[in-house]
Amino acid sequence: MHLKIIPPEEGLYDLMIFAKQAETQDAYSWVCSYQVECLQSDYMEALPENPFNFWGLHQKVNDFGIKESNCSGDIIAADRGTVTLTFETSRPLLAMYELVHDGLDKSVTKQCIVSQIEDDKLSCKVLCLQPGYYRVSVFVKDMEEDKFKNAANLLVHCTCPGNYNELFPSGLSNHCGPGLTSKQAGLSNPSHPAPIISTKLGKCNITFRTSSDIEVSAVLDKDQLKNNCYPMERYILLTHLDQKVSVSILLPESGLYKVGLFARSGEVSEFSHVCDYVVRCFTNPQWPPFPRVYSAWKKGCTLLQPRAGVLQEESWVSLRLKIPEACRVVASGASRTDLHLTKSKVWEGDVFTGPSGNILKIAAKFSQHSKCMNVILAYEIGDIANNVKGSSG
Repeated sequence: MHLKIIPPEEGLYDLMIFAKQAETQDAYSWVCSYQVECLQSDYMEALPENPFNFWGLHQKVNDFGIKESNCSGDIIAADRGTVTLTFETSRPLLAMYELVHDGLDKSVTKQCIVSQIEDDKLSCKVLCLQPGYYRVSVFVKDMEEDKFKNAANLLVHCTCPGNYNELFPSGLSNHCGPGLTSKQAGLSNPSHPAPIISTKLGKCNITFRTSSDIEVSAVLDKDQLKNNCYPMERYILLTHLDQKVSVSILLPESGLYKVGLFARSGEVSEFSHVCDYVVRCFTNPQWPPFPRVYSAWKKGCTLLQPRAGVLQEESWVSLRLKIPEACRVVASGASRTDLHLTKSKVWEGDVFTGPSGNILKIAAKFSQHSKCMNVILAYEIGDIANNVKGSSG
């Protein structure tokens, strides 16, 4: 047992130490005392409350399934306002975290942690928004267990706090980034193995390998959206091929976004949560949205061009997209144009957009005997220079 003492001021102190057998209901017994003389105190900040009676790693942390950690020291420094804690595990574990600082509300500290759960490692990134001491409590359990066990209470000290603009999105799950749940859902080979994606361009593309019976959906969200000309679902486009899923993201403004991934397989009707990503951008992106996507946009559909969902008025555009099993594809706006199928199985054609305010719809027929055309995509027609900046490529 290692005891570190931080006297609040100069003087003579009595230190009494009590002990008991571990995992018993017996009362603590006084075992020894010391006199501590403090000639000079550099005590400046209060320690956070700790109801768990120990600091550092639990003495039975190996039994809990944790082998190694990068935070075995007395005090962990977060000199630049952040610190990443990692724990190597001997078996797959679930984990949750609690962050405490005397000057921060609990609702704020919940947005200061991004955690990831992998087969043989637990990790969390902690954001410190005020100077002083923080308590990070770590709780773990085996997959089949009901209750979490307190595995560590870590003392973090911050001298140069981060910015409130860097606060992580609200509502993040304990499963951020690829890990146990994404692997169990049938997603593998992630393009982004870390849960936080930083982009200067304001766009990114997240990909996974999938089995053929997996269906994936994705949701983009931001706590406070200033540029709300279009709904958030217009800034995320999912392309799902037979064994690969690609989630394309465009950001309408700077800030931090949450990307939630969901999956279902076989005959399961409900999507289950797989993992969250945090996408950060502190430049000033102003990407136009993707086209509006309808339910007929199924697995195998691929939008090649144009990917921007707002098209210049009174202009010609070349449409190119893949729609498996379609026998006819029509672009309907200022005029009606049949797209033709190339040898590479791409539907393409040149279409005139017409005046501002028009909607250009792409519809497909999937049976020669059906008279019904299913709308797949829809573009807005407008003055791009006055409405949006940038290009989705």
